[in-house]
Amino acid sequence: MNDAPELILASTSPYRQELLARLGLKFRALAPRFEETHEHNGDPAALALELARGKAMSVAEDFSNAILIGCDQVVWFEGRVLGKPGSKERAFEELLALRGRTHEFYMGLFLYHTEKKAAQEFMVKGSAKLRADLSDNELARYVEIDNPIDCAGSAKTEGVGLMLFDRLDCEDWTAIVGLPIIALTTGLRNWGYPLFQ
Repeated sequence: MNDAPELILASTSPYRQELLARLGLKFRALAPRFEETHEHNGDPAALALELARGKAMSVAEDFSNAILIGCDQVVWFEGRVLGKPGSKERAFEELLALRGRTHEFYMGLFLYHTEKKAAQEFMVKGSAKLRADLSDNELARYVEIDNPIDCAGSAKTEGVGLMLFDRLDCEDWTAIVGLPIIALTTGLRNWGYPLFQ
């Protein structure tokens, strides 16, 4: 199908690129020209969708026939957004605060078809609880092993971080990693995109 729209992932995240690559679909990953803000009005789902939309639409003018993929995850704990910790010290502090407690995450997915001038939005929600019996030393060791400074919530579920959790609840585990593949492929099928190439 030569006239199939190009797939553009508006993200530099290696986790999202790896998930999308597993599907065997040809795509390009581009850095979105979008300044993220985590200001919110207490609605983490709306924030996640707003960020996803901003990423995708920031490159929309560059393509005449493409499906743009924008996504963002908001980790929500006690009425605030947990961003990427940025340092091992901050990651350790976040894990101490999360130990034995439940936090939620909201994955917003925004698809935009530049030729059709059409959009689709998806929201995948989940929750997680860290084990209550994790010692300070175990958390410190985890941070040294996985270096989760680029992960909201300070835990890499695709690595040894899985051992931190007492429970992970989500309808699509790929959303936890960073790109909800079930929602994405649903959206692509809605536009007749050939998945099995």
